[in-house]
Amino acid sequence: NTSLQRHGYRNNNGSYRQHPFATCLTSTPRSALKLAFFDGISAAFANNDYESQDQRVRASHILIKSDDVGYVMTKIKIIMGELDERVREVDDDNAEDGAMSNIALVQPIFSELAKRESQCPSQSEGGDLGSFGRGKMAPEFDELIFPDVGEPPPVGALLGPVVTDFGMHIILLTERSVDRDQVEEKLARND
Repeated sequence: NTSLQRHGYRNNNGSYRQHPFATCLTSTPRSALKLAFFDGISAAFANNDYESQDQRVRASHILIKSDDVGYVMTKIKIIMGELDERVREVDDDNAEDGAMSNIALVQPIFSELAKRESQCPSQSEGGDLGSFGRGKMAPEFDELIFPDVGEPPPVGALLGPVVTDFGMHIILLTERSVDRDQVEEKLARND
């Protein structure tokens, strides 16, 4: 049983003819096929489309609810002022250099303010929303945290006020990562 017999067909006079697609099968060494599989996995992990879809963040927020926009804006200004003042008190050395960008200083104070001021069930967790990806929170969050154009805000960024159907939010970005689970799930499904 020759290679042509394995990858061909018998014509009317009884001789074997190579099937047109058999050239691909017989001309590609088996080792190249095995490497192509690993190249495919490597390409999937380097795929920027997956990377943008796999971005995850961890964030905390303070939610203020009211139909009175003036009240909400005043409340948010007071909270932001207190946050800024308390961070500056803790970090006198960087008071002029933007101590607000130091997540280690900002997060505990933000958490305390969220426990005291937020009107969201996450209040008991210091406003922590946990880790999430695009499409898991209000669309207004996605627009700020996962922008389609430009660089996403860095860890430590204080965003807001953000208006959603739930009320007005101040958001603190506490972590940013790439979640490889989606790529691994896609490879496991083999589609």
